[in-house]
Amino acid sequence: MSKTILVLGGGWGGLTAAHTLRGILSSDYRIAVIEKRKSFIFYPSFIRAIIGEKTDLNYIESPLKKLLRKDIEIINEEVISINPETRTVHTNVQAIQCDFLIIAMGAELYPEIIPGFNEFCLNLYDTKGAFDIHQKLKSFTKGKIAFLITRTPFRCPPAPYEAALLTEWFMREKEVRQNVEISIYTPEKQPMPVAGQQTGEAFNQILKAHNINYYPEHSVMKIEGKKNKIVFANNAEANYDLLIGVPPHGAPKAIADSGLIDSTGYIPVHPQTMQIVDNVDELTTCYPGVFAIGDIAAIRLLNGTLLPKGGVFAEEQAHVVARNIVSQIKREKIAASFNGKGICYVDVGDGMAAEGSGDFYAYPAPHVSLEPPSKEGRKAKHEFERIFELWFSK
Repeated sequence: MSKTILVLGGGWGGLTAAHTLRGILSSDYRIAVIEKRKSFIFYPSFIRAIIGEKTDLNYIESPLKKLLRKDIEIINEEVISINPETRTVHTNVQAIQCDFLIIAMGAELYPEIIPGFNEFCLNLYDTKGAFDIHQKLKSFTKGKIAFLITRTPFRCPPAPYEAALLTEWFMREKEVRQNVEISIYTPEKQPMPVAGQQTGEAFNQILKAHNINYYPEHSVMKIEGKKNKIVFANNAEANYDLLIGVPPHGAPKAIADSGLIDSTGYIPVHPQTMQIVDNVDELTTCYPGVFAIGDIAAIRLLNGTLLPKGGVFAEEQAHVVARNIVSQIKREKIAASFNGKGICYVDVGDGMAAEGSGDFYAYPAPHVSLEPPSKEGRKAKHEFERIFELWFSK
């Protein structure tokens, strides 16, 4: 008997789930992706775009209609609400009921929360913002460049640090570094706090080695662009000549309006199966056949922190959910389990990247290691980013 599997969101996690399912199930099964954007956006390319390594929009965004797999149905509509009990999704056009539902809508950006952000800050997490940053950096020869993290959590925790390090390298290549001051302001206590003190200190040492100023526990209140000033909650202020920022993140409105989020602001899920839970302490699940993966999912770790939002986790969660859906369809034992492990490569400039690997489900706290930067690390990072060649036609 054929079934309908709906995937909400055409990002990294959503498309991975759709590809995995389509590769296993016959054409009798309907696999549809609902995505309001017409293009897939590959966010890891943003930091390479700011230094001119990605000059072609086609290597950052690709129309969903160019998917090499034509047997994945793309519904270009906006999700308005979700009824998880009946597994019914209401879009701006229609209502669709399904047998299995995978929510992979990611986190939305809400720059308007910070007064002055939209008017005076270049958005590091936006396609246009990435290209605008590159244009500004090309002509920047003297002054203060500030990187501002506005709120936590945000997707890809290393990204703003990578951006600062690559900017520092870019300025050295232009031979103007001695005239440029680079600073990072963040509400975090240390770089990537969920990774632990040792990893945070390793990152601090990398920043110091590149003469990048680091200001933790600085929560921004507003940006006074006419004065080129950032105002923080602790009564501190900072001046800048060029401001690059990470805007506040949050659940899409449709998810919040559907009553699926908890106090974290995201959907609480079981750490192994990605099913929605109604009790995060007991890990009791609800809504059979409904899953949430990627940035929209909130997984509480053993030390009380949340699993970071990253594409590497979304990808593996998508594989787990897809395999378990197939097992349910075939009435087989569900065996796939997300283990909380992941590897990422952190650009540090000079053609090198540091490999970071972590077991985030370790007891009593995540165990994360950061290898010394190397050229091999950057090659591995680029190989990891070959997703366009695998999914889309040029």
